[in-house]
Amino acid sequence: MLKTSTIRISAAATLSLLAGAASADTIVGNLTWTAGSAIDVTEDLIIQGTLTVEEGVAVSIANGAEIRVQSGGFLSVEASTATPATFLPASGRWSGLVFEAGSDGELTGAVLRGIDSEAVRIQDASPAFYHCEIADVRNGTQQGAVHGILAFGSSNLMIEGCRIYDLVAPTGNDGDGGEPGRTGGNDGADGTNLSVHGKNGTAGEDAGNGGSANRGGDAYGIRLVDGPIATIRNTEMFAIEGGVGGNGGFGGSGKRGGNGGDGITFVVVGNGGNGGNGGDGGNGGPGGDGGDAFAIWSTNATGAVTVAQNVIHTIVAGNGGEGGRAGFGAQGGSGGNGADTGITFARGGDGGNGGFCGNDGDGGRGGNAGKAAAVVVENPGARAVIVHNTIADLTQGVRGTRGARVLPEVPSFGGNGGVGGWPDYLEGSDGADRARPRNGSNGAWGSYSLASGITANAATQGVTAQVVNNIFSMGETVRSFAFEANGSSIIASDSNLFDTANFEDFATGGGTASLGFAFVLGDPVFADRGAGDYRIMPGSVAIDAGDSTFTNQVGLSEDFEGNARVFDDADTANTGLFAPVDMGAFEYTVEPDCPADLNGDGLLDLSDITAFVSAFTSNDPVADFDGNGVYDLSDITSFVSAFSAGCP
Repeated sequence: MLKTSTIRISAAATLSLLAGAASADTIVGNLTWTAGSAIDVTEDLIIQGTLTVEEGVAVSIANGAEIRVQSGGFLSVEASTATPATFLPASGRWSGLVFEAGSDGELTGAVLRGIDSEAVRIQDASPAFYHCEIADVRNGTQQGAVHGILAFGSSNLMIEGCRIYDLVAPTGNDGDGGEPGRTGGNDGADGTNLSVHGKNGTAGEDAGNGGSANRGGDAYGIRLVDGPIATIRNTEMFAIEGGVGGNGGFGGSGKRGGNGGDGITFVVVGNGGNGGNGGDGGNGGPGGDGGDAFAIWSTNATGAVTVAQNVIHTIVAGNGGEGGRAGFGAQGGSGGNGADTGITFARGGDGGNGGFCGNDGDGGRGGNAGKAAAVVVENPGARAVIVHNTIADLTQGVRGTRGARVLPEVPSFGGNGGVGGWPDYLEGSDGADRARPRNGSNGAWGSYSLASGITANAATQGVTAQVVNNIFSMGETVRSFAFEANGSSIIASDSNLFDTANFEDFATGGGTASLGFAFVLGDPVFADRGAGDYRIMPGSVAIDAGDSTFTNQVGLSEDFEGNARVFDDADTANTGLFAPVDMGAFEYTVEPDCPADLNGDGLLDLSDITAFVSAFTSNDPVADFDGNGVYDLSDITSFVSAFSAGCP
């Protein structure tokens, strides 16, 4: 059992184990956090020397703090998946692990969770990650991205046997609603002795347009920017989600026009003033675009990037936000009344005309859908090698719905006409009786996007990606493709399985991508797709259908689970090239029936007898060889018989 102890790392404490440490949050010598220790990091921890973290160490890191390895520093984590070293936030989220230029590290069995934005950031450094776990990464900044591992420059990474998952980018904020017309129309003054006619009402103020929504953030499992190369093997990447775009703001409604003033009778008879026109409604704001989601993205690599025997699944891009609804045009003002003739018996004043209703606004554009991809390669210095991966269930975003115009059946009122004066009562016309003002239009729909297994973008001719022995089963969505080739990129594809029931077509884009030779179309027959179990089962067309030349080229002697990588299934005809090997990350292997091999080493010897005796005396079900729940002579007899038969 591991012995536990607690060490606090803070600027206020002194670590006597450090050789010449400048402060408690800076390691300049050699320090070991021993197995089972509990470590509290209360502010940024700087590593300028060597920090060794043993198995079972639990590191609790203050909200917003980071661990930074500077030039000459080295971080060594010596743990395992069975007894990991954990790096978790004490509260909120910590700010991740940073390797600066000239630093280095080797992390085995490290678990990093509860991180803001970037779990690991690397600049011109070459740390290695073995059997690590990176999970629960979020970004609270609008339109901010999330990264599992982000590397720049001359970095050269080894990532093997890791799990990178639960990376969720932020949702975009909704756009603000448009301001309504603020002041509105003023009523016209009534006539006076000096000016007997009523004054016209002023027009209502136009409304503001709805605000634009923010786009959802992007999510990346591993991103290599401008130079880094990497070998990524035996790693599972899943539950990587782009943010949903915000909804556009509604357009504001215009303000009503002012009423016309009444005329008065003096020496002459006054007419009523016209009502002011209503203000126009605002346009709806555009919806935000959905964020993209990528498992691996490499740009301008200086050398080869190798992506071998990984399981990449459940990569989900963000939906586009809805466009904002259009604003209503405002009602026109009423016309003023004409004056009566009084005792003059002259013609009464005319009533003023009602004002027009304001124009309705247009609906906002829907947000564009986000894109999902397993691997993106852009302008590589040497072709990327993508071998023996299982790529499944990638989902692009849904395009945003267009903002609605004001419905035609919604009444659009102008102002009422004024009443004429006695005795003629010549009324002004009603605004509603005039030609209906523009009703606005619906906004545009957002753009569709796509999901792709491998995306290659290149400006110059040449093979961008060599793609062999992979399984592509994209998921039951439209516009899903195994390959997308753009520009001058070339995807050289050989010996891959394309599950055509689970994507639209195998390739798209303006570059070059081909099925190549020895490809297979059909069902990979996953063990339990819904549960994320992508092992292949009997009847899979991937069995013994691969090209073992590339298996050997990237040095794969074992599959994703540690089984022999080249295994000939006796019940399946060999349709691949050279030695029989399965496509995808898993080799279908029939477990030998050897019940007496209780320690599972493939041998029958004294250790198995000792294990049986121990299980039998303790009523362990392992020793119940006849399966009747009773531990008696028949179990001993059955064990001896199985032991004598030996292993296949």
